[in-house]
Amino acid sequence: MTSRPQAAGRGLTRESLLATAAQLFARKGYRATTLEDIAGELGLKKASLYHYIRSKDELLADIYQQIFDRIEAAVAPLAALDLPVDERLRRMVHAHIAVVTAELPSLSVAFSEESELPTELQRGIRHRKRAHEALFEKVIAEGQRQGVFRPGSVRLMVLALLGMCNWIYKWHRPDAADPGAVEEIAAEFALILESGIRPGERRSGAHPRFSNLDEAFEPADQSVKRVRAELERLEAELSETRERLRDGLAGGVGLRSIEGLADPAPRRERGRS
Repeated sequence: MTSRPQAAGRGLTRESLLATAAQLFARKGYRATTLEDIAGELGLKKASLYHYIRSKDELLADIYQQIFDRIEAAVAPLAALDLPVDERLRRMVHAHIAVVTAELPSLSVAFSEESELPTELQRGIRHRKRAHEALFEKVIAEGQRQGVFRPGSVRLMVLALLGMCNWIYKWHRPDAADPGAVEEIAAEFALILESGIRPGERRSGAHPRFSNLDEAFEPADQSVKRVRAELERLEAELSETRERLRDGLAGGVGLRSIEGLADPAPRRERGRS
């Protein structure tokens, strides 16, 4: 991460500086935005801004680094959870999309202005990208070994997955969506990832709709209870039928009658002899 001198007493935080810069870059474009614009937006003189940042390139690079810090903080712990591999991947998709939709101005800058950075800074950004992609690649490769995911190019699967998730910044507008829209996007994307777009059994792409695992498994638990109750009912009926048959035998129903029901052919042979 790029280092910089400490702030000069005005209390400006790195987060507010990067957020302001990202909004201006997204609105005006990186080239058209000057350090004077950023300083003015923050109520500072340009000279004061140099206490916080040395150049516009450094500021853009730090926006990238901040985005990757937040995405990795949300996704990396999920990749290491002791959960089935498909559930881990599902949660990782939800976490990634949550950060993307929460950081739209910064993501807009990150995805559209990378070519403006010097080669050395671009190299650092590519390294962070690959590290993030590797988290998904590892989980998908594990799922393939277990037979949970279909065989295929892990690299292409991850590029397709992250491309779908990252492109949200182009069309998602929070002020035009209801509060549940982000959750619906994440659920639908996870479902597409699991099942494609062909009709068939609907899977559980929307895990975070449940507040905890007990709630998520409640429908399955209820189904098991219903099956268990039906089995108990059938066992009771079978036991009652068995007792009735025993009572019938004791009351005079001949064994030969039962034998005849079970094997009528031998009786006919005996009748002819």
